[in-house]
Formats: sequence, C-alpha cells, structure tokens
Amino acid sequence: MTRPATWLPDPLDDSLLRYWDGQRWTFHTAMRPAVPQPAPVAPPPVAATPMLRPDIAEALDRTRGTLIGSMKEVKLLETYLLPEERVLALCGAQGQGHGVLACTNRRLLFLFVGIVTKQFLHVSWNDVKHVHYDRRSTRFAVYTTKLTKRAVPAFAVQVSSMQDATAIGSAAQAAAAAPRLDVV
Repeated sequence: MTRPATWLPDPLDDSLLRYWDGQRWTFHTAMRPAVPQPAPVAPPPVAATPMLRPDIAEALDRTRGTLIGSMKEVKLLETYLLPEERVLALCGAQGQGHGVLACTNRRLLFLFVGIVTKQFLHVSWNDVKHVHYDRRSTRFAVYTTKLTKRAVPAFAVQVSSMQDATAIGSAAQAAAAAPRLDVV
C-alpha cells in the first residue's frame, strides 16, 4: 500500500512542505502556508460578585489589606446584622479561626465560618463595660463587668495590628454609650 504523490509536511522541518512522489521524499520543498489562528475564545462570564451593603463596603475600604482570609465572613456579615444596624469599622481577627471583628452602632461582633466549626460572638453596647487591647499578646477583649485582674471577658480575639484595634476602638467610642479602648 503506497501513499499517492502529494505535498506533505516535511518530517524534519515544520515550516516546510516536502513533495512525496508516491514512493519516496524528493528534494523539492516549499514554505508551509501560515495556518490561520482561531479567534480567541471569550472567557466564560464571571458571576457577578454580590454587592456589599454601603456601610460594610465603606468599612472594608478603610481596612483594605488587613482582612486576609476573611472575605467569606465579610460577605456573610450582612446576614448577622440586626435591622437598622450599621457597620462602623471592621478588621481581621483570630478566634477559633481567622474571621472578622466588626464594630457596629449597636454592638461588637466576631464572625468566623470554617468547614467544620462556626463562631459568632457578640456583645451589645448596653452590656459592654470595657474594651481592652494588649499589644504584647495582641488580645482584644470585651468585658461586660468592671475590669479587674480577675475579670473574665465576654469574648476575646487576637487582632495582630494595633492600628486595626485602634480603628475598632475609635469606632466604639463613636457608637452610642461605647466604652473607651485601653491599650496596654
């Protein structure tokens, strides 16, 4: 069985055609015509990212870059807010996992949603007596009792940046009846 005589891609050079005479390759070559490139395929449409509430978006813009690993919680934050509750400030924090610490006009809250566990801690401003941040341990603690050496916080999380803790503290001071932030 033999192949009929024709021009075929040169087996030694992809840019050339070589003539096959039906029995063997000849010395006759020609430039291989350029193969038209297929039109680029448009990427599949990206699903629209859900819009954040304006107050959450503003707080996020003020803390951009400090919420590494917490965007899932930021997007879920709206579902945990009370009616007419506004987010004043937020930052990344560590509880049972890396989540988001938010200061609203009504309370302080921490949200972490993991694969196996979920952590949602919150304290209303009516119950908060003291907010304390320790620079050495990076512990941000919220107390519902008078701050003493034996006082146990209502909740405590790690906030690695003093700047983030101060932003939450400043927002807390702006909230109605909010305590001051002590930084040790």
